[in-house]
Amino acid sequence: MTNFDTPMDFQVEKDFGNHKLKYINLTEICQGGPEIGNITIDNKVIPSAFFGGPAISEDDFLYIPIFEKAFFKRGFKICRINLQTLETITFGKIKDIIFFDKIENNVIYYYEDLNRNKKSFYTLLE
Repeated sequence: MTNFDTPMDFQVEKDFGNHKLKYINLTEICQGGPEIGNITIDNKVIPSAFFGGPAISEDDFLYIPIFEKAFFKRGFKICRINLQTLETITFGKIKDIIFFDKIENNVIYYYEDLNRNKKSFYTLLE
């Protein structure tokens, strides 16, 4: 992730080690809102999901905001994708925006706003 990547404007193709992430069919959730789309990893489509950005990685895992709709709420959760098997796990509560900062000591830090004022974290499963 570069310092210029935001949930509204991020790299649509990015290498994570030996793996290549590519966003396709990007669209804004609402005018001026975050972009979501489908993704491919190493030219294999991750099915039935819409993802936001930007993504970050650690070891063999990619962490990416996944767009979800609940009965009265819609927004993003954290999705972990195993870069070897492409298995996905989604966790955390739905947030309006997930803007990743860093992963440190098995904790993923992210912001819930574009101005990077509201910082949150999630302790990752081992």
